[in-house]
Amino acid sequence: MLDKNHGHIVNIASAAGKIGTVGLCDYCASKFAAVGFDEALRTEIVAKGKTGVFTTCVCPFYIDTGMFKGVQSRFPRLLPIMRPEFAVARIMDAVLINQPEVYIPRLMYWIVALRHMMPVKCGNMLAHYFGANNAMDAFVGRSKKAH
Repeated sequence: MLDKNHGHIVNIASAAGKIGTVGLCDYCASKFAAVGFDEALRTEIVAKGKTGVFTTCVCPFYIDTGMFKGVQSRFPRLLPIMRPEFAVARIMDAVLINQPEVYIPRLMYWIVALRHMMPVKCGNMLAHYFGANNAMDAFVGRSKKAH
């Protein structure tokens, strides 16, 4: 890609890669790493003067794939558990316009921005209000298939 100065790398992270979530410490750590990797990679590409190579870091709220079966959103109209097709459409839109980051749903842009502008205690209160501290209470996950 760098030699041809053409290409696009999509890194699938999560909103949990921007805001820590109760019950997902290990998952959040891996997604924070994906966000950091994307940022560092994008910075290296720009520093090399490569104007035709892009990255997009995808940070969705929960997607209904079975991986987070049982997870609940306190405000499903504002923060719905999304259908995969909806997430794919937003990701494709972002890639087609070389958008560096995409948060799905769009409300996540505001939540992430607010969370990073306020003191930690206020961020914790915001997480509690939006139900982030209890979202995993009914989590069952994907069922294991018999061998």
